[in-house]
Amino acid sequence: MKFNAKSLCVFTLGLTYSALGFSQTNAPQGMAAQMNLNTLAAGGNAANVRIFDNRYEGVKGSPYFMEAWLPGEIEIKAGNTGKTELFKDLKLKYDVFSNLLVAVIPQTKDTLQISTLPVISFRMEAPAGDKLEFRRIKEARELDPALADAFFAVLYDSQNGKATVVKRIAKKKIEANFKGPYSAGQTYDEIVDETSYYVVANGKMKKVKLNKKSLLEAFPEKADQIKSFISSQKLAMSSEADLVKAVTYYQSI
Repeated sequence: MKFNAKSLCVFTLGLTYSALGFSQTNAPQGMAAQMNLNTLAAGGNAANVRIFDNRYEGVKGSPYFMEAWLPGEIEIKAGNTGKTELFKDLKLKYDVFSNLLVAVIPQTKDTLQISTLPVISFRMEAPAGDKLEFRRIKEARELDPALADAFFAVLYDSQNGKATVVKRIAKKKIEANFKGPYSAGQTYDEIVDETSYYVVANGKMKKVKLNKKSLLEAFPEKADQIKSFISSQKLAMSSEADLVKAVTYYQSI
């Protein structure tokens, strides 16, 4: 759906329609409006949506997946109906460090921070034109409970569901560490990247590294065939593209 007055109700907890230039006659009323508000208020957090702030000012490094505003869309739960609602034509940033989505509303140019609690998935279009989908992976909980609510970027998803390659884009904050004016320690807070790769196959999620040994250990029952394929294709197995090629082959055998 386009980001119209109905959509705006979902993303703004308390902003009036008149202030944003929208007609109340086109906005959801009564129970429909309340269900939309409850969707983003899930988890008891009263600040699921707020005006964008400058919380990272003065911190070295970036909390975002990409610094640029990217065209994108968000799919959220539609209350307790079991249905979903898709919001298109947005400009998005993914604040990885705080696990928030930052969206620009096209009609008003307002910039809002949105909790990912009710979000099922979201997609962003990279400058090269490629669309990257972020979604939760149900098998992640068994691997590590801390990953149950994490969003993973999908690099490859086989049509038969046999294998999926995803990466977890995480950010870690290193606090300033210095004592006195003559200390040689770090004098600023810094946010650094922590990227991990996973393969989901046969109902299991396995963490892998960008090297041949790690992938072969993930699929011991097909290790010889995968090894032969890697050699025949002269794959260095040091890139995402090589990992996807090898897993694509795995799901075909």
